[in-house]
Amino acid sequence: MLKPKNNVRVGWIWVTACLMIIILGSNHLYGYSFIDSFLDGIGIGSWTKEGKLGLHISAVIALPLLLFCFIQSVRYMKKRYPNIAITLFIGIFVLSSIYPKITEHVVRFSEFLIG
Repeated sequence: MLKPKNNVRVGWIWVTACLMIIILGSNHLYGYSFIDSFLDGIGIGSWTKEGKLGLHISAVIALPLLLFCFIQSVRYMKKRYPNIAITLFIGIFVLSSIYPKITEHVVRFSEFLIG
């Protein structure tokens, strides 16, 4: 059994995993995610049926992982932070909503620095 201090550390690792999954699974300013790019790069494609109604493979990968990380984060941190579930849920929703704008500003800033 982990000590409460170690529980919080492990919880923060799971929160970091949630953040990474959001970054990899959310669409950025070009309209596709890093998981989409990876799947296209290895020749799989990001949809099961191109041009038809099919499953988005990136979502099938990212959503269960995000749910698992969310559950683990809450499990390890709920004693220290009782409202962690609602806070993390709102944070995930907000970050996935504003992530394309963040990447747009990062690209503009980098273009400003380069050119």
